[in-house]
Amino acid sequence: MDRTTLYRTIWRWHFYAGLFVIPFILLLATTGSLYLFKPQMDAWEESAWRGPPLAKGVAPATPDAQVAAALAAAPGATLRNYRLPRGAGEPAVVTLDLAHEGGTREVFVGTAGRVTAIVDPEQRWSNWLQRLHDPLLHRDLGGPLVET
Repeated sequence: MDRTTLYRTIWRWHFYAGLFVIPFILLLATTGSLYLFKPQMDAWEESAWRGPPLAKGVAPATPDAQVAAALAAAPGATLRNYRLPRGAGEPAVVTLDLAHEGGTREVFVGTAGRVTAIVDPEQRWSNWLQRLHDPLLHRDLGGPLVET
């Protein structure tokens, strides 16, 4: 095989490798870049679950009262964790383990101590994006492509 034929063969394989790898890299880069904005996406999504502001002179609910309200909204569930409100007027997020259904639920409790939303964390935008991005790096699909 002469040099010209070898050169053309190498460039042909380089071209085909690019055709297979570039869409994968673009999808990986796009989903990874969007996932960097997870805190902003979560804050935007959670803005609908704030609840009414407190009336003047009314003290905000204690964390114990917020957890009790969340547990009352999902009978039989157990407490997994409690996330403090991110700022004034923001809801606390109580994550519960569901005994009968399996899985978890995020219960948003406003500063007044009322449940404003019960959300399946698997249905949130950031989790959907993570489920799209993560398999690209692992298992049968992503591992061989990354190594190639």
